[in-house]
Amino acid sequence: MRILHKLACTWLLTLVCLLQANAEQERIFSAITASYGLADNSAQTIICTITGRMTVTTIGNINFYDGSRFSHVDTEQEDWYKLDNYEGHYHLYYDNIHHLWLKDKHRVVCVDLLTETCVSKMDSLFSDLGVNGRVDDMFIDVDGNVWMMYEGQMVCNKYEHKFPVIKELNLQDVEVYDKRLLFFSYNDGTLVCFDLKSGQQLYQNRSYSEELAAEYARSGTQKLYKNGFFQIRNGEVGAILLHYDIDKQEWREVMRSDYHLNNLAIFEDQLYIASEWGYFVYDLLTGETVHNKSVLLRNGRRLETDINTIEFDRQGGMWMGTEMRGILYARPLNAPFRSMTWDDPLALKYGAMMEPLNNNISEFMGRRASIKLIDSREWTWIGGSTGLYLYKNPQDKPIYFSRSSGLLNNVIHAIIEDDFHNVWVSTSYGIACLQIKDDDVKRVYSFNELDNVPNESFINAKAMKLDDGTIVMQALDHVVTFQPADFDSVFMQTPYVMYPKLTRLFVNGIDVHPGEPINGSVILDKAISRTKEINLNYDQNSVTLTFSALNYSRPLQTHYRVKVKEISPEWIEYNYFNSGGMVDARGLLHLPLNGLTPGDYHITLQSTVVPGEYIGEPYEWIIHINEPWWRTTGVYALAAVLLLTVLLVNLFLFMRNTSLRERRKSNEGDVIKRIKSFVERCDALSNTPLAQSLEEKYSSQRGNRTDLSPEFIEAMMVILPYFHETKGRGLTMQALSNLTNIESVKLFEIMSANLYKSPRPLAMNIRLLQAADMLRNTNKSVEDVATDCGFATPNYFIACFFHKFKQTPREYCEDLA
Repeated sequence: MRILHKLACTWLLTLVCLLQANAEQERIFSAITASYGLADNSAQTIICTITGRMTVTTIGNINFYDGSRFSHVDTEQEDWYKLDNYEGHYHLYYDNIHHLWLKDKHRVVCVDLLTETCVSKMDSLFSDLGVNGRVDDMFIDVDGNVWMMYEGQMVCNKYEHKFPVIKELNLQDVEVYDKRLLFFSYNDGTLVCFDLKSGQQLYQNRSYSEELAAEYARSGTQKLYKNGFFQIRNGEVGAILLHYDIDKQEWREVMRSDYHLNNLAIFEDQLYIASEWGYFVYDLLTGETVHNKSVLLRNGRRLETDINTIEFDRQGGMWMGTEMRGILYARPLNAPFRSMTWDDPLALKYGAMMEPLNNNISEFMGRRASIKLIDSREWTWIGGSTGLYLYKNPQDKPIYFSRSSGLLNNVIHAIIEDDFHNVWVSTSYGIACLQIKDDDVKRVYSFNELDNVPNESFINAKAMKLDDGTIVMQALDHVVTFQPADFDSVFMQTPYVMYPKLTRLFVNGIDVHPGEPINGSVILDKAISRTKEINLNYDQNSVTLTFSALNYSRPLQTHYRVKVKEISPEWIEYNYFNSGGMVDARGLLHLPLNGLTPGDYHITLQSTVVPGEYIGEPYEWIIHINEPWWRTTGVYALAAVLLLTVLLVNLFLFMRNTSLRERRKSNEGDVIKRIKSFVERCDALSNTPLAQSLEEKYSSQRGNRTDLSPEFIEAMMVILPYFHETKGRGLTMQALSNLTNIESVKLFEIMSANLYKSPRPLAMNIRLLQAADMLRNTNKSVEDVATDCGFATPNYFIACFFHKFKQTPREYCEDLA
């Protein structure tokens, strides 16, 4: 009996484990709230644009999300236009002429997307769209056309006919089907169909009885799907979901709810319905409905909340707007990783199975090692505390993989080969897959807590492959399982067209915003996301552009390639692992262009989620650096002077000498102005961390056109304190000549030859002298000195320090000792 009991318990445990292993993991949500920059935590509507940008409306605000930060359009009372006939709540539309429309009860506001500002003269806009008079309501159809209710008729400038509205009913929705049929949906369930070409009414029917019409007349919304549409109708307390078959002209009740249904979204043959209590999922193929009354948060807590709206982004990520909890975001598809704690019976089972696995190596070819794997190709993989080494042949030099190759951590704990002959490694942070194709490692994919991999160290040698190909790895407090076959359609996907956006612009260290003047001139007259050309003065020549690929789900997997043909004709590829901080953990590219001389610079850029595989045409931005005025007008002024000199040389010698004296005085004043401007640009750089620029990488191609001369730097090191002490007042060339002990004509030549260049070398010199002083007089570490002196990374600081002092900071300190 004991044996039978033990067998029964074992069988039951195995059955539970199998059921748990086969159960579909539910979506895991993260909260995006006002702490992330959202205007407020009441997310009313969400729309994903064609390019992938997320638009979120909150109470009185419109928010645009680029993957890391929100920009806002604040709506004031005077921006709203009164709509007498609209009785619903927040409804967001995009039209096909670069406008965004937000309707709320009895009013609407319109945003010009080219400038991301509210349209102030709505009457004028409606007039341009074909209505000269008071508009009572408006709608946008599936093709982006604007429909306006005017004097009891619906008007659209796309179509020549006017369509009558039933006056005693409230029109709740307007939609166009197949560019040939127009549907009006009313509050009592009445549906009227018109022929768009002839303007004639084709038929009229009702979705339900008079009794239900009275019960569900409060508000409604609908969603086209194939040859019909789904429609929500809300009452005082409950709601009903209906489907209308356009070909059969038949209504069908899908479900009823005891509380309001707010919004519809369709994704992968599933209809998602936002409600006052969680959300419903209706399977469009089987007709089954599931009510998700709560959602699972990343911290493991379950949340019951109202859902105002549901939307899916271009990657399949799920976005839900709530009334008080901001946005809930779940990544596209469930991560193939399953993470189990030790109170899970399956985790205990797998832990026992891996118990015999231990370190199989301690040293290899002079290197410390903890794990060794000889794969099916007879390749030898060695993992240790410094990275992963691959020996295809014992006599060859190993191929080295580290953080710069795509690993999240250099400490390797376990290595295993899957059934597809790819190699998986566990580290002290994350799991990585080395995808092997054509006898070479083609790509490295890394996965972290965003992919359901626990944020903790894994255990040496604890990895095994089950009979069905599932891989099991052991971490400190979890056991992780995954099926490599699931990754092809989830993460190791084929590339798709991405639409990178310019999201931020810094000029001489100043964050530039549309419409705001910088040094007296407006740089951006459009929204930053719509800007393709940037015009700058000759002294605005240090620029940093921030781009977003709108990769919400796996930002670390964002790859860019950039070409600035005036600097380098070749593509340069950047990602989080190899860019030295130019691509951050949120997938944003920060592209610095410093010391630009006058001319045009064409920035060509593409992005992808698959390394090396870029789809679609590249995007281009142009930066114009204008010539200084004395270079553009000087030729004409000189020609005029020469002509006058030839004609009047004998007659107006005195006037010529007087003119020359005045001209010299004018030039001296101009140089003084340029010195002041140069000092201001140098001061502006003090707020910007110094990082290696493209120009430094390709300095051999640009020569020394942007380098400041040593004489100029030496002179400016004397002038700068004097300038700050006097606040730039009363400067003359003679005073500066006395101050620097340089003859005035020579000083004039030095200044003229350098003032148009970037102040970056001078700022670098100042920071390096400051660093040397700190190394002499403080006990701070090299890393702290680098940070305090404004260098982006310690490595870049060390390289710059060595270039100036011909020794490293550490050697410099040792010499002082």
